[in-house]
Amino acid sequence: MEDFLVTSRHTLKNLEKYEKIRVILGNESCDLDSAVSSLVLGLFHYSMLEKADTKNVGVIPLLNIPKREFKIKTEVVFHLRHHGIQLEHLSFRDEIELKNLSNEKKLELCLVDHHTLNEHNASLADSVVQVIDHRPQDPNWLWTGRDINLEKVGSCATLVARRIFQEKSDILDSQISNLLQGPILVDTCNFSAEAGRATPLDIEIMEKLESLNRQKATTTRDEIHSSILDAKTDISSLSLEDLLIKDLKYVNGIPIPGFPILVEEFLNLNRALDAVNSFTSERECRITILLGMDFKRDVVKRDLAVFSFLPNELENRIRSALEQSDLDLEKASIKLKGNWCLRLYKQGNVRATRKQILPIIQSATARRQC
Repeated sequence: MEDFLVTSRHTLKNLEKYEKIRVILGNESCDLDSAVSSLVLGLFHYSMLEKADTKNVGVIPLLNIPKREFKIKTEVVFHLRHHGIQLEHLSFRDEIELKNLSNEKKLELCLVDHHTLNEHNASLADSVVQVIDHRPQDPNWLWTGRDINLEKVGSCATLVARRIFQEKSDILDSQISNLLQGPILVDTCNFSAEAGRATPLDIEIMEKLESLNRQKATTTRDEIHSSILDAKTDISSLSLEDLLIKDLKYVNGIPIPGFPILVEEFLNLNRALDAVNSFTSERECRITILLGMDFKRDVVKRDLAVFSFLPNELENRIRSALEQSDLDLEKASIKLKGNWCLRLYKQGNVRATRKQILPIIQSATARRQC
């Protein structure tokens, strides 16, 4: 992996020397699954091109955030460092102009851990050559004629690992195996029956990865999962603003921050509501939806909140859709102040993750702006 990342950085600084640039792009949250999947899939493509003796294609795995924001991805920083990745060899979205490469017909874009493009990236669609994702299919992004693997499993890393097992298993050394195991354990909540996120394929791939370095293994699944979770929930060095962008997604222009703690716990922090107010205003939006999760002692808890400036008809549509869904929401509290309102809900259906919540919001906000 290290040699590949060094080569990738060299490619980034010498784009003009290549006929094609193959970019492996994770999603905008840059969570552990997205980061690991983009790095490992990048190594896979690099190895396949080397095997074919292809010299004129450069490969760059790209973490889909500005470089300055990487420090807030505490679990990603921890996991990559723990498994010997030199962080200075990583590449970030603000270090390359993909639109220029696309306009020059040099870009080959591989989407991993997402399969839709926002308005800012829509012009890159013709450059997409591969999609690997574990989210429900968005009917607006079918990607016909490309190399597509959309499958509802717990972790995108599962799909990446399967592809490598099938086509280039010799790159799966202990480092790569350990890198892939982390996001699978996190995204399946350590194969928790209560969370219900693991599929038979997640289980199969995890066992195959573990078998690669069984003789060298010194830590258990519980220990691996706990160490990553500890890093993810360590918010001691993060500001309120950091927490709001730590795991941020957008649906039809509406910001949806995800927290490694319950929303209720976040709101108890000093000046948290002021931070949400400023966060929403700065993005010229009228609504922000906050998602929280707590996983302690093998028990999953989830909650969510809808913050909006009043009056707001779209907020009514969103709340109605969420309340009528299978999330099993229970109203916990309402906070009103000046021109804004925040409604907090406990989520009874803890098996419903953000992947299930986003389509609800998307449907309620179709063709509308925040």
